[in-house]
Amino acid sequence: MNLNLLCCSLCSRGPDSHEHLFFECDEAKNIWYGVREKAGMGAIQNSWNDIFEYLLSIANSKKAANVIAKLVVGATVYFVWEERNRRLFTPKRRTKEQLIEVVLFTVRMKLHTMRFRYSVHTEHVLQEWSLPRGLRVADDDCG
Repeated sequence: MNLNLLCCSLCSRGPDSHEHLFFECDEAKNIWYGVREKAGMGAIQNSWNDIFEYLLSIANSKKAANVIAKLVVGATVYFVWEERNRRLFTPKRRTKEQLIEVVLFTVRMKLHTMRFRYSVHTEHVLQEWSLPRGLRVADDDCG
């Protein structure tokens, strides 16, 4: 168990703070950089202002790509925080690659429960996520 509560439990090089964990920690940055491209957010840097401004611009959108982006941000924050706690309170650790995969897997599973208005762009986005055709519905099926 990591009893040094003053150091970041992911990288051990910075303070154990929200600011460090989500915006300065190299381990968390590597996870973000590992998932952002899949969410169509390749140009969004690891800064709260960039992420917030982007999320604000798509907040009311129901387009598949924008829903995915919101899910990826939420899942990334959740699993980085969970890994921080896991390392603080248990001897278990996951690698950066494992965390990237769990974020993407979780988003993919959530997407299986959703249906999107049909468009060529939606088709392409959902194919990239290896999702079945049943998630792509005709225009008159959506509200």
